[in-house]
Amino acid sequence: MLSAILHEPLVVWTLRSFLAALFLTAALSKLTAIDEFHGVVRNFRLLPDGLARPVAMVLPVVEMAIAAGLLIGPLARPAALAAAALLAVFGLAIAVNVLRGRTQIDCGCFRNGMKQRIGWATVARNGVLTALALGAGALLAQGRAASAGDIATGLAAGLTLTLLYMGAEMLGGFVAMNNRASSTKGR
Repeated sequence: MLSAILHEPLVVWTLRSFLAALFLTAALSKLTAIDEFHGVVRNFRLLPDGLARPVAMVLPVVEMAIAAGLLIGPLARPAALAAAALLAVFGLAIAVNVLRGRTQIDCGCFRNGMKQRIGWATVARNGVLTALALGAGALLAQGRAASAGDIATGLAAGLTLTLLYMGAEMLGGFVAMNNRASSTKGR
């Protein structure tokens, strides 16, 4: 039963559009604050300083290419696998810094003006997103062809999931900001 549901084109289009919207939003937010994002890349201390700027410049372009590829039939599977690989690398970079005790740094995921500190929850989030991207890649190779209704409904569902995800991220940022403000008032 579950296998039949997962192979529905509506589910696949929901995953594809969710991931595409997520990658596009992340790319655009980084491009609009590229100097700030360069600082985030440098702050992870995983690359030589000379590579931080080129990586910061190229990464949003790669994210936009993945977003576009997820929505284009023949490119969707490689784009989903590229999304999974990139999310896994991000998760690994975050985990390395958490293990180093550097949880005060910004994850750099979305440049919305709020610092998003890293932790094991961020690593877990990237693990879930990696699994979703791998699932999308695996499901793309199977199932029946999508109808126009499947595509339209999947796009709407994926965008709705993206809005919910972004809302949760912002809410988490507000809570963290409020907690930091409260802890500095008590000093």
